[in-house]
Amino acid sequence: MEKHHRVIAVTGGSGRLGQYVVNELIAHHYQVRVLDLSPPPSHPQVSYKPCNVLNLDELNAGLKDVDGVIHLAALDFDFAASVPEEKFIEVNTLGTWNVLQTAENNGIKRVILCSSISACGLSEANPNFAPEYLPVDEEHPRYPIQPYSISKLIMEEMAESFVRRGNMAVLSLRPMMVLIPSNIDPTVERAQDLSTRWLFYYISPEDCARAFRLAYEADAVKSGAFFITATDSCRQEDTLKWFERAWGFLPKYDADHYKNHPRASIFSGEKAKKLLGFEATSNWLDIIQTK
Repeated sequence: MEKHHRVIAVTGGSGRLGQYVVNELIAHHYQVRVLDLSPPPSHPQVSYKPCNVLNLDELNAGLKDVDGVIHLAALDFDFAASVPEEKFIEVNTLGTWNVLQTAENNGIKRVILCSSISACGLSEANPNFAPEYLPVDEEHPRYPIQPYSISKLIMEEMAESFVRRGNMAVLSLRPMMVLIPSNIDPTVERAQDLSTRWLFYYISPEDCARAFRLAYEADAVKSGAFFITATDSCRQEDTLKWFERAWGFLPKYDADHYKNHPRASIFSGEKAKKLLGFEATSNWLDIIQTK
């Protein structure tokens, strides 16, 4: 794909992950239009239009004359304790529908959505819905319960519906926990709880941003959901050891995979590696050594 002079709209481009994505695009010579409630840091390759994704008029103005869209604007799970449950459904699902509809109406041919690991439900660490095999890939059964998780699953179904219309390619990326600097210490602390069923997945923000760029550039790929994961877990113990202790059993697992990489992630990044050319570069042990 010819990158120079192409314009990509990034909804939520002023947010925590959004700023990393914008910087990644700038570094690869894209022009970026940020659509957000707040302006991004100033840069000559970045323009800004105030935009609420629930407002079709603002979206229509923001998506005119752009080549593609990376849709990050959403209510994050971090807001779960402070907003009503229905807000996740309203902002994340209706907002996504509005972006897809407006992009199609403006003749945009490629949209990359920010879904989440939560779409499969395993982020909820529900003892009634344990991983059925390791590593977990995108074909694993999905059973979300929480409104944030459900909103992300609905987004993915919306994406496929627009692909079936035949006018647009729409990919849904499922990042793990994005390990912005403020998440590192709480993650180290969580690992001290030897009984937690949390699955210690992560992705660095730099790697995550690169995945969004590569997904946009993967012209041959028209649809699908993709785990965006580090190759290792964010825990110092061997993966199978802490999984069995916390969950009380081991499901079917790829023995060679975990023998060759004892701290390998619970989640597989092979689909993103094969189809998008993405593989994470981070190492949790290196990250915590710098703290």
